Amino acid sequence: MSENAKLVLFRDRELELFRTTLQEDISNGDYHSALVLCDRMATVFGAVEEAEQLRTKVQQIIHEQHEARIREELNALQKLLDARQWVEAYQDAARLRRLFPDSPMLHSIEQHIADVRSKYRHGLEERFLIAAKREDVEKAMPLLRELDGYLTPDETRRFRDAATSVITLYRDTLGGRFKLAVNEHRWQEVVEFGEEIIRQFPNAKMAEEVQTILETIRVQSEEDKASS
Repeated sequence: MSENAKLVLFRDRELELFRTTLQEDISNGDYHSALVLCDRMATVFGAVEEAEQLRTKVQQIIHEQHEARIREELNALQKLLDARQWVEAYQDAARLRRLFPDSPMLHSIEQHIADVRSKYRHGLEERFLIAAKREDVEKAMPLLRELDGYLTPDETRRFRDAATSVITLYRDTLGGRFKLAVNEHRWQEVVEFGEEIIRQFPNAKMAEEVQTILETIRVQSEEDKASS
């Protein structure tokens, strides 16, 4: 019996085997193999319509799985945005673009990151200016430090007066707290305020004076420990 005769004779049996194998591939997630079988069903057995229906089914499953994966990835990306990890967010977006270049869900992903970053920066500016206007240096100083990482040199000029006022007031406030703690012999606070002044204003004359006082306190503390 010729091969063609065998193919005709066993066509239904072979086609059913293809259907079973194809369904198993789909169940096992082996979609590439399933698509290959769809092609063979059409070309070898002439079951073009059925093969096309199965191919559409497989492609729909792949599409749905890709969408589910992308949604999971976008949730992870949102966590980076919530943590204000902008560089990592852009890197993750580039990775997703490479993995899913044709996905419409990712078409504006970079712009979304830029919009979120810009909105957060404008919020920082607003909160800083409000705190500066109220002379609330405890809020203004950390906001100023964070804002500094977002501004270009040209943009920094817009905040120069407010920043100078906040920094000066913060320095004077720390200096006042330091002196009061010294006068009241609250040595632990003296050290804390003094170290903060030195850390924040290392080039100021106040820092030199504070350093001298702290050294005297430390020497006296060591002498007290030795004598006891």
